[in-house]
Order: sequence, then structure tokens, then C-alpha cells
Amino acid sequence: MQYDTEFDPETPLERAALWAVKTARWFAQEWQETNIEDESLRLRQLAPTLDRLEDGILFDSRDETILELIEKAIVQYLDDRLEGYGTRALYRNTSGDELRTTELQRCRDLIEQWKAFKHARQHVIDMRRARIIADQFS
Repeated sequence: MQYDTEFDPETPLERAALWAVKTARWFAQEWQETNIEDESLRLRQLAPTLDRLEDGILFDSRDETILELIEKAIVQYLDDRLEGYGTRALYRNTSGDELRTTELQRCRDLIEQWKAFKHARQHVIDMRRARIIADQFS
């Protein structure tokens, strides 16, 4: 298989999509470096979702519920280890926080990467919807 390494995104939507693909891959890789286990996330459901994210498939309907569960699992994992921290980290930039353990630092990095992916993905959705609306008036 030959890859086009000369791809240079020209439009804002292409640039946003490229960023979303990258943040998805980085998130999936970060997830695999953590020890988060959650009853609601079964490996047979989670593994295909992570594989799709690594492959740049960000909008597969099979993943919507899993993505919600992933967020809840990260928040709960951090909340269980440091009271309220996961909930706080979901809404604030915690990248500069000094944490006691490597495990907490890794999970903080994970939630920061999750937020980057989530925002990048939503940005692509918003841009696509904006294009559809704009096309209706042109």
C-alpha cells in the first residue's frame, strides 16, 4: 500500500479533520498505557473502538455509546483515586497539576488527551453542519 505523504490540507474542514484523526490516534495510544478497567467497558466492545480510532475512523455509529462510557470510566477512575479530580479535570485544564503518583499523572494525561480528541471531533461535526447550513443559503 502506498501512502500519500504529501497531503496538505487546504480547507479549514480538512485541517480540522486531520487534527481530529491525530488526536484520536494519540488518545487510543494513551488509553493502552493505562490500567483503567470498568465493568461497563468490555474488551470485546472497547478494542474495536480503539482500533477504529487508531485507524482514523471517528464517526462509526457503533462507537457512540462506547465513547460515552470511556469518558465516564476515565472520570470515575480519577475520582476514585483523588476525590473529585476526574470531574474537575473534565472541565478544566489540569495539564500543569502536580500529582503524587505516576499512575495519576498518566491518567491526567489521558483525560487531557481525551478532551483534545472530543473537542477536535466535535469541531469537525460543527464545521460539517455549518457547511450544510451555508449551502442551503447559497
